[in-house]
Amino acid sequence: MLTPVVAGLSKAYPDDRFIVVALKPLSALFYGLGNVEYCEVKEDVKHLSGLWNLSKQLAAYKPAMVLDLQDDLRTRVVRFMLRRQRVPAVVIRSVKREQRALMRSGHSLGLPLKPEAERYSETMLEGGLQPAEVPSLISVNHEAAARVEQVFGKKQGRWIGIAPFAKYQSNMLPYKTMKEVIAYFAEQPDTRVFLFGAGRVETEMLRQWSSLWPNVESVTNHLALDGELELMRKIDGLLCMDSANQHLAALVGCKMLSIWCGTHPMMGFAAKGLNAADILSLPVSCRPCSVHGTNSCKYRNFACKALTSEMIAERFEKLLHSEIQYEI
Repeated sequence: MLTPVVAGLSKAYPDDRFIVVALKPLSALFYGLGNVEYCEVKEDVKHLSGLWNLSKQLAAYKPAMVLDLQDDLRTRVVRFMLRRQRVPAVVIRSVKREQRALMRSGHSLGLPLKPEAERYSETMLEGGLQPAEVPSLISVNHEAAARVEQVFGKKQGRWIGIAPFAKYQSNMLPYKTMKEVIAYFAEQPDTRVFLFGAGRVETEMLRQWSSLWPNVESVTNHLALDGELELMRKIDGLLCMDSANQHLAALVGCKMLSIWCGTHPMMGFAAKGLNAADILSLPVSCRPCSVHGTNSCKYRNFACKALTSEMIAERFEKLLHSEIQYEI
């Protein structure tokens, strides 16, 4: 969600330098932005010593300003440490009150929150920075695209992607349902299925599922993030949950069907360009039950996850055959 906004800053201020600081190896999301440097935090930021070392690392850049787009306990500590070195900071406005109100009222009565990317832009405006309007598609990484072709060959027939997992239980469907969906597309003629996921448990499950059908392949452990992005650029469509994969697909203009269970796009975390036709969910009144997701259900039935494999396959097939042109 941050990538298009940073790309807008990069274009608007070509003579300035922007350092994106985050915990995971996500430099591929800013590929092609010459004045943007990605700084992956490798300190143990669960302790003050790690935060202190991180603040010194950031101070070495001699920043004119810090934009805190997270505003959690760790970033507050780092801001305090940088303030001692007279580095000003602009902080994103909290919407926790609005989020709690939406969870109390439910999606049918609540008011939608601003998209997260819009909140990022507003924070930058407070700091005196005006991001330019740019297409949110990231530049083609030709080296990564060549690796994709080396691993999976040239595209023939229909290529589709399925990302069956999410970080929280409330955000993904039962394993049985997703296995049935994979089986359906694996049996379709001239179709190749790519499974996306991460983590030890997910990797093993995807490996087991891919071993059941000759035309189903797990992408995990075969490609780095830049390669996954270029593979998404090639496929005809992606079926995913409310997870990071919907945002990755949006960055390369991939047609997608995003399934939302316990969460709701009204929270502002939908991928850029996602519209009603790209979303599949049930009109359960208790949604959203959380902001980002949860591993429990207060009614102990996860009614929001009652979608059937037939419903999902039919909707995804309809999307694959549509002529939607995304204005991303």
